[in-house]
Amino acid sequence: VLAVQVRRFELVNWVPEKLDISVQVPLGEVSLEAYRGQGIQPGEEPLPESDDISAAPAVTSQQQPIVDEEVVGQLEAMGFPRVRCVKAVSKTGNCGAEAAMTWIFEHMDDADIDVPEAVAQTESSLAAVNPAAVEQLAAMGFARDRVERELRNAGGDAERALDRLLSIPDDEADVTMESAVEPAADDSQSRNSAFELTGFVSHKGSSVHCGHYIASVRHGSGTDSKWFMFNDSKVVAQEEPQPEQAYVYFFTRLD
Repeated sequence: VLAVQVRRFELVNWVPEKLDISVQVPLGEVSLEAYRGQGIQPGEEPLPESDDISAAPAVTSQQQPIVDEEVVGQLEAMGFPRVRCVKAVSKTGNCGAEAAMTWIFEHMDDADIDVPEAVAQTESSLAAVNPAAVEQLAAMGFARDRVERELRNAGGDAERALDRLLSIPDDEADVTMESAVEPAADDSQSRNSAFELTGFVSHKGSSVHCGHYIASVRHGSGTDSKWFMFNDSKVVAQEEPQPEQAYVYFFTRLD
C-alpha cells in the first residue's frame, strides 16, 4: 500500500490557510514503472553507509550553546525539521518560539539552514531518567535504549517522550553481512509496478481550524469495484467518488 499525503495548507502572515486546489488523481490503474529503481548503473558509485565524522574537530563546552527543548518541541509540532528548530532557538538566544519562528522564515533560503550545529544538551536532558517512566514506556513495546534517549531529549517528560516515540519511526537495526545467515532475495524487479486507488480521506470545510473528515473506500478491484463513503457512523454507496480535494490517498499494488 502506497500512502500519499498532499500539502493542503500554507502559512499566510503567520496564519495557516487551507489550499483549495484540485489534484487530478485517476481512479483506474496507475503505473509507477518509470520510478522503479534499476540498481547501480555503469559509471555510478554507491553512497557511503554513514558519514565519517571521526575527523570532525572536537567542540568544547564553551562553544556549545544551550537550547530550550520546550521551544524546540513547539517548533517541531509546527512541522519544522528538528535541526532547523535547534538552530533557530540557538541563534535567537532562547528568546521564545515567536523569535525562533521569525528567524526560520528569514533564513528559509539559506543553503546551510539544515546543516546541524553542535548543541549541548540541557541539564535536564543530561540528568538520569526516571526508571518508572522507562518501565512504563518500555512496557508499550519500545526499545529500552530508545525510551531512555527520548526521555532525555524531552527533559524527563514522559508525555513528550511518548509523542516522539509514536511520531518517529523505529531506528533501523544495524545488520552486517557477517551476521546475516543468508541475504534475502531481491524481488523488487519482478513485482508489479501497477497500483490502484483504493481509498482517500477528505477534509470538508474552508478552514484548517474547523471542518470534518470523511473517508472514501473502494470495495473490490477493477471495473467490478464499488466505492463507499464513511462519514462517522454513516456509510453510503458513492457512485461518483471525488478524490480531487482529498488530503491523503491510498494506492494498493495490483496482483
